[in-house]
Amino acid sequence: MNPILFSAAKGAERTMLAQHVRANNLSHADTVGFKALMEHSTPMRLEGSGFLTSVTSRTNSSINNFAQGEDIRTERPLDVAINGDGFITLEGLEDEPAELYTRAGNFRLDGNGQLYLGERRVMSTDGPMVLPDFEFVSMSSNGLLSITPIGGEASLEVGALKLVKPENEQMTMHASGHFVPKGGQVLAEDFSVQVRSGYLEASNVSSLEELVSIMSLTRQYEMQIEVMASADEIAQIGNKLLKA
Repeated sequence: MNPILFSAAKGAERTMLAQHVRANNLSHADTVGFKALMEHSTPMRLEGSGFLTSVTSRTNSSINNFAQGEDIRTERPLDVAINGDGFITLEGLEDEPAELYTRAGNFRLDGNGQLYLGERRVMSTDGPMVLPDFEFVSMSSNGLLSITPIGGEASLEVGALKLVKPENEQMTMHASGHFVPKGGQVLAEDFSVQVRSGYLEASNVSSLEELVSIMSLTRQYEMQIEVMASADEIAQIGNKLLKA
Protein backbone atom coordinates (compact mmCIF):
# COMPACT_ATOMS: atom_id res chain seq x y z
CA MET A 1 0.00 0.00 0.00
CA ASN A 2 1.08 3.56 -0.67
CA PRO A 3 2.67 4.65 2.66
CA ILE A 4 1.43 8.24 2.29
CA LEU A 5 -2.12 7.03 1.66
CA PHE A 6 -1.90 4.57 4.56
CA SER A 7 -0.67 7.20 7.04
CA ALA A 8 -3.31 9.73 5.96
CA ALA A 9 -6.10 7.12 6.16
CA LYS A 10 -5.03 6.07 9.65
CA GLY A 11 -4.83 9.71 10.70
CA ALA A 12 -8.35 10.32 9.40
CA GLU A 13 -9.59 7.28 11.32
CA ARG A 14 -8.05 8.54 14.58
CA THR A 15 -9.49 12.00 13.97
CA MET A 16 -12.99 10.53 13.57
CA LEU A 17 -12.60 8.67 16.87
CA ALA A 18 -11.53 11.89 18.57
CA GLN A 19 -14.58 13.65 17.10
CA HIS A 20 -16.85 10.97 18.58
CA VAL A 21 -15.24 11.43 22.01
CA ARG A 22 -15.72 15.21 21.87
CA ALA A 23 -19.31 14.87 20.66
CA ASN A 24 -20.04 12.47 23.52
CA ASN A 25 -18.60 14.96 26.01
CA LEU A 26 -20.75 17.72 24.56
CA SER A 27 -23.89 15.58 24.92
CA HIS A 28 -23.11 15.18 28.65
CA ALA A 29 -22.42 18.84 29.41
CA ASP A 30 -25.52 18.88 31.66
CA THR A 31 -25.10 15.40 33.19
CA VAL A 32 -24.58 15.52 36.96
CA GLY A 33 -21.12 14.32 38.00
CA PHE A 34 -19.99 13.50 34.45
CA LYS A 35 -16.23 13.39 33.84
CA ALA A 36 -15.04 14.40 30.37
CA LEU A 37 -13.35 11.78 28.21
CA MET A 38 -10.05 12.39 26.46
CA GLU A 39 -9.02 10.39 23.40
CA HIS A 40 -5.52 9.05 24.02
CA SER A 41 -3.20 8.00 21.20
CA THR A 42 0.52 7.35 20.84
CA PRO A 43 2.78 7.57 17.76
CA MET A 44 3.82 4.26 16.18
CA ARG A 45 6.49 3.72 13.53
CA LEU A 46 5.44 1.46 10.67
CA GLU A 47 7.60 -1.54 9.87
CA GLY A 48 8.21 -3.12 6.48
CA SER A 49 9.37 -2.29 2.99
CA GLY A 50 8.27 1.16 1.86
CA PHE A 51 7.41 2.33 5.39
CA LEU A 52 10.90 3.23 6.69
CA THR A 53 10.01 6.89 7.23
CA SER A 54 6.27 6.43 7.93
CA VAL A 55 4.67 7.02 11.30
CA THR A 56 1.05 6.46 12.28
CA SER A 57 -0.74 6.51 15.63
CA ARG A 58 -2.25 3.90 17.88
CA THR A 59 -5.43 4.70 19.77
CA ASN A 60 -5.44 3.62 23.40
CA SER A 61 -8.47 3.49 25.68
CA SER A 62 -10.07 6.87 26.35
CA ILE A 63 -9.20 8.31 29.73
CA ASN A 64 -11.28 10.56 31.97
CA ASN A 65 -10.54 14.04 33.17
CA PHE A 66 -11.32 13.81 36.89
CA ALA A 67 -11.18 17.55 37.57
CA GLN A 68 -14.00 18.52 39.91
CA GLY A 69 -17.04 20.19 38.39
CA GLU A 70 -18.76 23.22 39.86
CA ASP A 71 -21.00 22.63 42.89
CA ILE A 72 -24.60 23.67 42.23
CA ARG A 73 -26.81 24.48 45.21
CA THR A 74 -30.18 22.69 45.17
CA GLU A 75 -31.17 22.80 48.88
CA ARG A 76 -32.51 19.23 48.59
CA PRO A 77 -31.17 17.30 51.61
CA LEU A 78 -30.77 14.10 49.57
CA ASP A 79 -28.66 15.80 46.90
CA VAL A 80 -24.97 15.39 47.61
CA ALA A 81 -21.68 16.55 46.08
CA ILE A 82 -18.26 15.17 47.02
CA ASN A 83 -15.59 17.60 48.19
CA GLY A 84 -12.30 16.68 46.52
CA ASP A 85 -11.50 13.12 45.52
CA GLY A 86 -13.80 10.17 46.17
CA PHE A 87 -16.82 8.29 44.86
CA ILE A 88 -20.29 7.24 46.01
CA THR A 89 -21.03 3.51 45.90
CA LEU A 90 -23.95 2.00 43.98
CA GLU A 91 -25.20 -1.57 43.82
CA GLY A 92 -24.70 -3.00 40.34
CA LEU A 93 -27.64 -4.38 38.39
CA GLU A 94 -27.80 -7.97 37.14
CA ASP A 95 -24.84 -8.77 34.85
CA GLU A 96 -22.98 -5.72 36.21
CA PRO A 97 -20.15 -5.66 38.77
CA ALA A 98 -21.31 -5.98 42.38
CA GLU A 99 -20.55 -2.31 42.96
CA LEU A 100 -20.29 0.74 40.71
CA TYR A 101 -18.86 4.09 41.73
CA THR A 102 -20.08 7.55 40.80
CA ARG A 103 -19.71 11.28 41.41
CA ALA A 104 -23.42 11.90 40.78
CA GLY A 105 -25.49 12.52 43.90
CA ASN A 106 -29.01 13.26 42.66
CA PHE A 107 -30.69 10.56 44.75
CA ARG A 108 -34.36 9.64 44.96
CA LEU A 109 -36.45 7.64 47.43
CA ASP A 110 -38.83 4.91 46.32
CA GLY A 111 -42.05 3.99 48.10
CA ASN A 112 -40.19 1.57 50.39
CA GLY A 113 -37.68 4.14 51.59
CA GLN A 114 -34.83 2.76 49.49
CA LEU A 115 -32.37 5.33 48.20
CA TYR A 116 -31.70 5.17 44.45
CA LEU A 117 -29.56 6.85 41.83
CA GLY A 118 -31.39 6.16 38.60
CA GLU A 119 -32.11 2.40 38.59
CA ARG A 120 -29.37 1.47 41.06
CA ARG A 121 -29.57 1.35 44.84
CA VAL A 122 -27.26 3.59 46.81
CA MET A 123 -25.03 1.64 49.19
CA SER A 124 -24.41 2.39 52.84
CA THR A 125 -21.55 0.92 54.86
CA ASP A 126 -23.96 -1.91 55.83
CA GLY A 127 -25.69 -2.60 52.50
CA PRO A 128 -28.37 -0.81 50.45
CA MET A 129 -29.46 2.43 52.13
CA VAL A 130 -33.03 2.35 53.47
CA LEU A 131 -34.71 5.25 55.28
CA PRO A 132 -37.73 4.82 57.58
CA ASP A 133 -40.64 7.25 57.21
CA PHE A 134 -39.51 10.68 58.35
CA GLU A 135 -40.53 14.28 58.77
CA PHE A 136 -37.01 15.62 58.34
CA VAL A 137 -33.76 14.22 56.95
CA SER A 138 -30.23 15.57 57.02
CA MET A 139 -26.77 14.43 55.97
CA SER A 140 -23.48 15.23 57.69
CA SER A 141 -20.22 16.03 55.94
CA ASN A 142 -19.08 12.40 56.29
CA GLY A 143 -22.24 11.04 54.62
CA LEU A 144 -24.13 10.06 57.79
CA LEU A 145 -27.91 10.31 57.32
CA SER A 146 -30.15 11.25 60.23
CA ILE A 147 -33.93 11.50 60.33
CA THR A 148 -36.65 12.82 62.58
CA PRO A 149 -39.38 10.12 62.55
CA ILE A 150 -42.98 11.06 61.88
CA GLY A 151 -44.47 12.19 65.18
CA GLY A 152 -41.08 12.00 66.87
CA GLU A 153 -38.79 14.66 68.26
CA ALA A 154 -35.38 13.00 68.63
CA SER A 155 -33.07 12.66 65.64
CA LEU A 156 -32.04 9.12 64.68
CA GLU A 157 -28.96 8.05 62.72
CA VAL A 158 -30.03 5.57 60.02
CA GLY A 159 -26.80 4.88 58.15
CA ALA A 160 -23.85 6.35 56.31
CA LEU A 161 -23.13 6.42 52.59
CA LYS A 162 -20.38 4.07 51.51
CA LEU A 163 -17.76 6.51 50.25
CA VAL A 164 -14.53 5.31 48.65
CA LYS A 165 -11.33 7.07 47.64
CA PRO A 166 -9.23 5.14 45.13
CA GLU A 167 -6.56 6.76 43.01
CA ASN A 168 -8.38 8.26 40.03
CA GLU A 169 -5.91 6.57 37.68
CA GLN A 170 -7.15 3.18 38.95
CA MET A 171 -10.71 3.86 37.76
CA THR A 172 -12.22 3.33 34.33
CA MET A 173 -15.66 4.16 32.96
CA HIS A 174 -18.16 1.30 32.83
CA ALA A 175 -20.77 0.93 30.07
CA SER A 176 -23.34 2.23 32.59
CA GLY A 177 -21.58 5.61 32.68
CA HIS A 178 -20.38 5.01 36.23
CA PHE A 179 -16.89 3.88 37.25
CA VAL A 180 -15.23 0.61 38.26
CA PRO A 181 -11.66 -0.21 39.35
CA LYS A 182 -9.48 -1.48 36.50
CA GLY A 183 -8.78 -4.59 38.57
CA GLY A 184 -12.50 -5.27 39.10
CA GLN A 185 -12.23 -5.40 42.89
CA VAL A 186 -14.77 -4.12 45.44
CA LEU A 187 -13.40 -1.03 47.18
CA ALA A 188 -13.30 -0.51 50.94
CA GLU A 189 -14.93 2.56 52.45
CA ASP A 190 -12.75 5.58 53.17
CA PHE A 191 -13.92 7.70 56.08
CA SER A 192 -11.83 10.69 55.00
CA VAL A 193 -14.16 11.49 52.07
CA GLN A 194 -16.24 14.63 52.67
CA VAL A 195 -19.59 15.55 51.10
CA ARG A 196 -21.90 18.57 50.87
CA SER A 197 -25.61 17.98 51.32
CA GLY A 198 -27.92 20.17 49.27
CA TYR A 199 -25.47 20.42 46.37
CA LEU A 200 -24.79 18.58 43.12
CA GLU A 201 -21.52 18.43 41.21
CA ALA A 202 -21.98 19.66 37.65
CA SER A 203 -20.32 18.03 34.66
CA ASN A 204 -16.72 19.17 34.18
CA VAL A 205 -17.25 19.43 30.41
CA SER A 206 -16.60 22.87 28.92
CA SER A 207 -19.03 23.21 26.01
CA LEU A 208 -16.94 25.97 24.46
CA GLU A 209 -13.73 23.92 24.58
CA GLU A 210 -15.47 20.88 23.10
CA LEU A 211 -16.96 22.93 20.24
CA VAL A 212 -13.57 24.47 19.45
CA SER A 213 -11.97 21.00 19.51
CA ILE A 214 -14.64 19.59 17.17
CA MET A 215 -14.06 22.45 14.72
CA SER A 216 -10.29 21.90 14.85
CA LEU A 217 -10.69 18.15 14.35
CA THR A 218 -13.01 18.75 11.40
CA ARG A 219 -10.37 20.89 9.70
CA GLN A 220 -7.74 18.26 10.48
CA TYR A 221 -9.94 15.53 8.97
CA GLU A 222 -10.47 17.57 5.80
CA MET A 223 -6.70 18.03 5.42
CA GLN A 224 -6.14 14.28 5.78
CA ILE A 225 -8.75 13.58 3.10
CA GLU A 226 -6.96 16.04 0.81
CA VAL A 227 -3.65 14.25 1.44
CA MET A 228 -5.32 10.93 0.59
CA ALA A 229 -6.66 12.38 -2.68
CA SER A 230 -3.24 13.81 -3.55
CA ALA A 231 -1.50 10.51 -2.76
CA ASP A 232 -3.94 8.66 -4.99
CA GLU A 233 -3.41 11.18 -7.80
CA ILE A 234 0.39 10.88 -7.52
CA ALA A 235 0.11 7.08 -7.61
CA GLN A 236 -2.02 7.23 -10.76
CA ILE A 237 0.48 9.54 -12.48
CA GLY A 238 3.30 7.18 -11.51
CA ASN A 239 1.43 4.21 -12.97
CA LYS A 240 0.87 6.06 -16.25
CA LEU A 241 4.58 6.91 -16.48
CA LEU A 242 5.53 3.27 -15.92
CA LYS A 243 3.16 2.18 -18.68
CA ALA A 244 4.45 4.81 -21.12
